[in-house]
Amino acid sequence: MKYICWDIDGTLLLTNYAGVAAMKATINELYGLDNFEFTYGMAGRTDTFIARKAIEGIQGHCSPEEVSHMLEAYGQKLPASLVEKHGRLLPHVQETLEWIRKDPGTTSLLLTGNCEVAAHAKLRYFGIEKEFDYAHSAFGEISEFRDDLSQALWEKVQKADPAVTPEQLIVIGDTPHDITCAQAIGVRSLIVLKGSSYTLERLEAYHPWKIIPELPEDPRDLSAILEEA
Repeated sequence: MKYICWDIDGTLLLTNYAGVAAMKATINELYGLDNFEFTYGMAGRTDTFIARKAIEGIQGHCSPEEVSHMLEAYGQKLPASLVEKHGRLLPHVQETLEWIRKDPGTTSLLLTGNCEVAAHAKLRYFGIEKEFDYAHSAFGEISEFRDDLSQALWEKVQKADPAVTPEQLIVIGDTPHDITCAQAIGVRSLIVLKGSSYTLERLEAYHPWKIIPELPEDPRDLSAILEEA
């Protein structure tokens, strides 16, 4: 069995900043701050990290309960924000996921900084929610840090498939965080440039296994890439 571990934002889809808008609306609702500005890069970060940093910036301290409350409220606002912002799937995502679903030797997992409710909202809006094995995926509630998410996913896969080896997993993403979380569990990372906010040179500095411009039009070409040593 091969396990393809997908990032969401910038890899599968672009929401046109629907998540940022929903988080700002949540902050306005909970803390009365209109037009809150995030002062740190959000690409590749977990929702838990983003919420904690925002709350600390507002009031100087933050509890786990406050993070959970913010993410719950954010999850409620996100669906309407997705409708308003009119994002899009990235090229060849739909065809690739459908092809993987029909291959009994390959399964799609999620390795994403999105909290689970946000991941479902995004994938549902773009019509690809049924393409993933959620039981063995990892979401942003697990930890602020992407390396912890990849470790949690690896442990889930090992429990279900005790004979699995790192060669059977690959992380597909678009940021340095995807590269480093793959390295943390000794698996390959395939970086797709099309939706990334990072330059090729910046990504290469983190030594991913391979970088491609976009997902191939023919999913069999992606399979051929993944078979390379």
